[in-house]
Amino acid sequence: MKNYKIIFLLLLTVMGQQLMAQTEVKKPKEAFELFFGTFVNNDDTALNKLNDYLKPTVDGQTAYQVDFKETSQEMINGSVDNFLAAFPKSTAADCKKEAEDYFKAMFGNFKTGKLTVKDLKVVPNEYVEGQKIAEINYSVSFLVPSKLTSGPKGDLKKIKTEDLKKYLIQAVQDFKKADKTVTTDQKFSLYELKEGDKIYYWNGSPDEIVSNLTDFYFESFGANE
Repeated sequence: MKNYKIIFLLLLTVMGQQLMAQTEVKKPKEAFELFFGTFVNNDDTALNKLNDYLKPTVDGQTAYQVDFKETSQEMINGSVDNFLAAFPKSTAADCKKEAEDYFKAMFGNFKTGKLTVKDLKVVPNEYVEGQKIAEINYSVSFLVPSKLTSGPKGDLKKIKTEDLKKYLIQAVQDFKKADKTVTTDQKFSLYELKEGDKIYYWNGSPDEIVSNLTDFYFESFGANE
């Protein structure tokens, strides 16, 4: 009879451990894909799923409140203003629409970057006892023009409207007909966050994904000289 009691107690212990075991709400790969879809692709669906996923970690609040249309337009407006500042005021005013189209096409190709998770491993966090880090090795591919039309030559303050317009219109077509795929390998870490019996993965600086890709993307344009 004593043996049966011992076996029964062992079973209860094992069952209790299983009930108390912490479970991943999403695998690290799934969580990372939501971060990438949100911050690189500016995908509203990914943003909504990411906010739903992180809600228990921010007391039910919305972790990221982003209006992609508004932020994209602000970025385009700033880029257009900086770009046109180099040209005569009359030329800049006449070419504003073409400059907007140019930056929309350029940023549009960046936002359609394709993600491939190549390798992922979960390792102990040496700085926080009992927690882990998901180390993600991934690649991103972009479509870019193999040859990007060169800009107007000479003193920019003397550039004529028709020359700048011609350049911008052709450059837009270069991006729309991008014929070259460029790929970069990157690394990113997601940190384990425990809430009750649930495990989440997060990174406090997800914009790092974008900053790591930006230089590579903008250095990938070829130009006819």
